[in-house]
Amino acid sequence: MRKKTPFLLLAAVLVFSSCVGAATEIVIRRDGSGTIAMEYRLSREFESLGKLDGNERWPPLPVGRADFERTVARVEGLSLRSFTTTTTEKDLISQAKLDFASLEALVRFLDASGQQAALTGEGGKNRLTLGFKGAPDTDPQLLALVSTLMEGYSMDFNFTLPTDAELHILDGHGGVLTSPPVGIVRVQGTKVGFSSPMADLLSSSEAVNLEILW
Repeated sequence: MRKKTPFLLLAAVLVFSSCVGAATEIVIRRDGSGTIAMEYRLSREFESLGKLDGNERWPPLPVGRADFERTVARVEGLSLRSFTTTTTEKDLISQAKLDFASLEALVRFLDASGQQAALTGEGGKNRLTLGFKGAPDTDPQLLALVSTLMEGYSMDFNFTLPTDAELHILDGHGGVLTSPPVGIVRVQGTKVGFSSPMADLLSSSEAVNLEILW
């Protein structure tokens, strides 16, 4: 069983295509421009997979400066302000700050990052939807391993809007749920957010669909 562990870890990375811990803070101004501050915490157990087959220079997941620079080059109206990496005993931590010139640029960035983002106008308000897929059909042994490795890691997604905002959780048909399948929702004036343990989010039997109105 011990010999199989690296291959299960690699399978986990490929299946979930996600960092172990992620925090995103987005500020949107009245003119639609704003800032994105992101932090990825990658367990060094995952990071060590990048050292297989002579690939020591590259982490197994897209969290490096070059990855952000490629994204910025593809999205008009997006720019990278800063990028840093630090290493602790437990994690490889990447922090990036970006500027976007319009809501369209923000949506293109979020969608490219796997959040299934869409922006529409509704009743004089902006409506931003974000989707986070679960992995209901993943092998139980793999889910158990991932849950163990991801213990203590979370996904935090926070927005500061120019006006008072709403955040709803939608079902697969667009109806509003009274509570999310996993995680918690926060709404306080112009600030809204969603947080979940990463293992719960990735192994959820239902997708988590956020609707933000402002």
